[in-house]
Amino acid sequence: METQKPQDYRLTELPVEPAAVPGCAFCLSLVVARQNARSKSDYSGVSDCNVELREHHAEAH
Repeated sequence: METQKPQDYRLTELPVEPAAVPGCAFCLSLVVARQNARSKSDYSGVSDCNVELREHHAEAH
């Protein structure tokens, strides 16, 4: 069975970015790295930080 998206499918909202867990230095370092990447318009770096932060949440929290 094949599923098809509607032809006028549009993403209306961006997914919520992961936040740092209070008290976790590693989370905080990733959030700071993400802010630095965004300030340099390095959106690939922003995405990389989000992925790493989500993986860290899954493993450590």
